[in-house]
Amino acid sequence: MSAHVTSLLPLAAAGALEGDEAARVEQHLRECATCAAEAAEWRRLVDALGRMPAPRTPPALVARTLEVVEERLAERAERAWNGAALGFAVAFAWTMAVVSWLLLDLLTGALAARLDRPVGPTAAWYAAYVVAGWLTAGAAAALLGRRRREEGRIT
Repeated sequence: MSAHVTSLLPLAAAGALEGDEAARVEQHLRECATCAAEAAEWRRLVDALGRMPAPRTPPALVARTLEVVEERLAERAERAWNGAALGFAVAFAWTMAVVSWLLLDLLTGALAARLDRPVGPTAAWYAAYVVAGWLTAGAAAALLGRRRREEGRIT
């Protein structure tokens, strides 16, 4: 007689065993009256549970759940849109700073040539302005990226 398979009987009654295990349990049940009787009890229990009415989900719970899911999806879409808008704004600001630097250099160079005067202080102040703008935009992007990562851990 093979070893008892009592731990597999509930799974066998529920039809959750596969291939070799199911065959092993069936073979054992043909040889062991004790396990066969216990398997019959498990089958009766599974049949009785199958005849029980399924619980009904209250409509208010379904409505609240759908509402929460829709809110979360809207928040996620808004965060994605905000991130894209921020990226565009930073890229646009840096592009405009570079273009305006080139234009200022072109204009001040032509103006200096016409006036025969150096415009060094103006260019230095503009350079400081551009660098401060880049640093500010970079810091804002870093802080918003950090916040986004933290929000990702929460939700």
